[in-house]
Amino acid sequence: MSLVIAAGGTGGHVFPALAIAQKWREKQPDEPIYWIGVKGGRERRWVEAAELPFYGIPMAGWQPRDKWRNFSLLYLLPYAAWHTYRLLNKLKPKVIFTTGGYPGLVPGLIGRMQQVPLVLLELNLYAGRTVRWLTRWAQKVCGAFPEIHGLEKVFSYEWVGVPVRFHPSDKSFYSSERAKSQLGFCPHKPLVLILGGSQGSSALNRMVGEVIPLWLREGISVLWQVGGGGETIETPKMQKVSFIEDMRVAYAAAEVVVSRAGGSTLGEIAWWSKAAVLVPSPYVAEDHQRKNAYYWARKGAA
Repeated sequence: MSLVIAAGGTGGHVFPALAIAQKWREKQPDEPIYWIGVKGGRERRWVEAAELPFYGIPMAGWQPRDKWRNFSLLYLLPYAAWHTYRLLNKLKPKVIFTTGGYPGLVPGLIGRMQQVPLVLLELNLYAGRTVRWLTRWAQKVCGAFPEIHGLEKVFSYEWVGVPVRFHPSDKSFYSSERAKSQLGFCPHKPLVLILGGSQGSSALNRMVGEVIPLWLREGISVLWQVGGGGETIETPKMQKVSFIEDMRVAYAAAEVVVSRAGGSTLGEIAWWSKAAVLVPSPYVAEDHQRKNAYYWARKGAA
């Protein structure tokens, strides 16, 4: 039984889907997995590093802050639909799985036309557009929160949490002191991990940049992911990098995580049982990060 995963755009959509692919391989080692993402998207590097076949489709998402750019969807969507129809005819999947976002919309719709069972995973408290549009045809809707908002009817909702790219042995292998030493920090000093998402956050980076000198004077170490294009700085007390490849070491080393509030990142913070300061992005669709953050705050998790 072959599986098609349709996910891309951001790490928040890709990494949980990679965790699903890893588990599928363990349980169905002889059944193939195919990945459909955005042509030219950053997810291709992550998917191919996991040794999965990647197929890029020319797609783009809705731009709420630059509506003129949305005119390109008039020709991109039909072209993506035609391309996806041909691709699914070739791959002949038995199941299509998506974590939502615009890369999952067209494969989900075309798969429906071809009578392929569809499974959705919503990582946020408030369902995004793709999940809301595809729910009526899905065999199963899974979610990262005990409840889900924004759906009129969910006939088959299951709370599964966030699939993570880690193994339980990571917690026992990476003690806080060992992780800090591996990163080059003092193993006995507290460490703050700052995450602005895989694409970075200029507002969060600017805010953090103002307070870091105070932290350093107090003897606090800082591991700071600034996003693509950011300069790299390494000192005994601070590391500023564009992207953290090994998040196992980063989470294990941290006492506190300062982060955006995307569902995928929240799931990883919970898995590692870390204290969190959340700064939700106001620019994402449906303002879902703010809703996620308020839910966590009400539960005493942030």
